Amino acid sequence: MQTRLEANAILDRLVADGSTFPRNDARRLIDLIPVTPSSRFAFKGIFKGPYSRIRGHSPGLGDIELKEEAKEKTITLNVPASHRIGGYVVTHTPGSINIELMWAETKADQTGLSCLLVYHGPTMEPEELRIAAQKSLSLLFLTINYVSYVPWKKPGPT
Repeated sequence: MQTRLEANAILDRLVADGSTFPRNDARRLIDLIPVTPSSRFAFKGIFKGPYSRIRGHSPGLGDIELKEEAKEKTITLNVPASHRIGGYVVTHTPGSINIELMWAETKADQTGLSCLLVYHGPTMEPEELRIAAQKSLSLLFLTINYVSYVPWKKPGPT
């Protein structure tokens, strides 16, 4: 329990406002979160089906139309294990720690809802924090939203 509380406090400090993050906090987080082996390819996606409609006539009301919610299907493939710490979901693979807000999946736009702590594997020295930026790619009737991580913060003094 003490380790989780410490990790949660560190996460809060890492993602706080500013252009730098505490170097010692990043080192400690790298030590605290268990490493999960990374895979060459990992995929996590949500597929939504079309809305269905029911139209009819109701006595006393007239013509009516009911919309049924779209069906969703979540697919994951080779996604590494994650840990819930406070309001964060954290995934540690060699060389990086992904930090995501727990409710991020409920938002359509993922920009700013997660970040990536990148470190040098052999020395465990933090290099930078990158923040999520969502982009879209549209091909005919298909739109693919994907997240890339752009530079955000550099390590500050120890």
